[in-house]
Amino acid sequence: MPAPKSTFKAALAAGQPQIGCWIGMADAYAAEIAATARFDWLLVDGEHAPNDLRTVLEQVRVIESSGSVPVARLPIGETWMIKQYLDAGVQNILVPMVESGDQAHDLVRAVQYPPHGVRGVGSALARASHFAAIPDYLKTADDQICLLVQVENRAGLDALDDILASGVDGVFIGPSDLAADMGHIGNAAHPEVEAAVLNALKRIIASGKAAGILTMDPAMQRKCLDLGVTFLATDIDVVLFAKTVRASADAALALLPDQSVSGTAQTDAASKYLKQLCKHWSHKAEVSFDDNQGRVAFPDGDRVTLTATAERLSIEAETGPRGDLARWQKVIEAHLVRFAFREDFRIDWAR
Repeated sequence: MPAPKSTFKAALAAGQPQIGCWIGMADAYAAEIAATARFDWLLVDGEHAPNDLRTVLEQVRVIESSGSVPVARLPIGETWMIKQYLDAGVQNILVPMVESGDQAHDLVRAVQYPPHGVRGVGSALARASHFAAIPDYLKTADDQICLLVQVENRAGLDALDDILASGVDGVFIGPSDLAADMGHIGNAAHPEVEAAVLNALKRIIASGKAAGILTMDPAMQRKCLDLGVTFLATDIDVVLFAKTVRASADAALALLPDQSVSGTAQTDAASKYLKQLCKHWSHKAEVSFDDNQGRVAFPDGDRVTLTATAERLSIEAETGPRGDLARWQKVIEAHLVRFAFREDFRIDWAR
């Protein structure tokens, strides 16, 4: 009886696009929920998520019982760590930050048994062999291991041809780290970065290897699939959860009334102070104003509307249902009093 077939590796070799999702919640229950979503593959992240081998294995198990295929990203491409992941039954692995052909060649040797590689022979202890229930595991395992490596910086791009010639099954381009290395940290959509990513993907595809990427930009996803990318991650469970739960909280809080208070100040310079306050906050808030009226809206929900006449400045301070209206009043008053230091300026707030 041979080693279990890696359907993921077979699909990539056949050029069939495989759509996946990053799993970073580091929890088997969350992974089991994600496994109901019908992605082709789910990547359990051991590099940036708080996982170790045991938590990775727990998640791999629940994904294996679904219609999705588990892939695991190691924290680093160390031979001893690769051996542990493979013995635990992880057939599809992704190794981050590969920068040279020699490094990639060492990784290929790490996933193969002697005489071709250096993987330690301990399958009798291993989940991978069903604890020695697969008699031909040692002779057939190599062909069912899918080794994917990440190229994430300029050194990796420069060595891409050597990496592709090393025997890896595919190369995954990491736009975020590449953007940082290229001087555009936090901006993977920068034209220079995108051009480098697309060029690298074309080279990978032209070599006959599987090309992969994680991007949540629908336009970039379309470009990648049109190029021939075969393992594409379109989302991250942590991002999905955070975005959804925040939107849910916003919607729930919107059911409650906002808080507001009005005030007036007698002054001949109302228009001047209105414009000073709006200009002062224009770099951090949404601001609109003219000689007679101004409005400032901060992202956290604090808002103020100012109306100026020849002798009076009217103020309407507002905040969300859970905002600190008293604090917001003090902030507005402190700024206006500072601007009006040449006169006895006082706001009478309605109680």
